[in-house]
Amino acid sequence: MLMLISMHWFILLLNLPIAAWNFYRYLSVPSGNVGVFDPTEIHNRGLLKTHMKEAMIKLGFHLLCFFIYLYSMILALIND
Repeated sequence: MLMLISMHWFILLLNLPIAAWNFYRYLSVPSGNVGVFDPTEIHNRGLLKTHMKEAMIKLGFHLLCFFIYLYSMILALIND
């Protein structure tokens, strides 16, 4: 919401897919489960590799975003 108010369109568009994915995952949790990453369900169904792959993709995305934000902050400090 703050990116929309401050008109940072590129960063907003960069974060929309991951936000939509997290929202979809939150809504698709079956009733009775503790959360998206319910440990008993992961080990019972053998979904550990799938969840690890998803976690690594998210980690890479957040690392990319971190360096983009860091670059933007340094650029803003230099321009002032």
